Amino acid sequence: MYSHAQTIALAAGLGACGIAACTDLRSRRVPNALTLPLLAAAVPLAAFDGVHAALVASAILATVLLLGTVVHATGILGGGDVKLLAGVCALAGFPACVDVAAYSALCGGLLALAVSLARGELGAVLSRVRYGLATSIAGRSLTLAGAAVDARGTRIPYAVAIGFGFAIAVAGVTIFPALRIVQ
Repeated sequence: MYSHAQTIALAAGLGACGIAACTDLRSRRVPNALTLPLLAAAVPLAAFDGVHAALVASAILATVLLLGTVVHATGILGGGDVKLLAGVCALAGFPACVDVAAYSALCGGLLALAVSLARGELGAVLSRVRYGLATSIAGRSLTLAGAAVDARGTRIPYAVAIGFGFAIAVAGVTIFPALRIVQ
């Protein structure tokens, strides 16, 4: 059973994801005015459940921001997407943050495939991803050749995928335990 603070945190995360998805669809940006308050609220909300919960939220926040910065440097995710993912992972807590990240990645891949297929560019995108993976495996590059960018160079609205990933993870910890990846 979730505490009142955890319920508020999950509701805030769902709301933030909804707003982020709308702005990302419209402008391909996730504004700092949304992500920075989300990041700032994650640890204090967790603190209502004790020092341990606050420390865990801090560790999740730092880890996702660090790993997300590396991913952002490769051009796969935008900075707003990284901050949104870090915020909602911290709000979800551990181990639900693993579910959030995994479902967000899965939804992001499906979204990229759907957008590429709808635009008739699936072959071009898959060949760029295949080339990026091959060069990464060979140690020549750390980039996936812009996997979050379609063949026209248009960014995929990844906040939509993060929103769906967070919603699925929330469903897993609240009403559908079968959706949980990590127990």
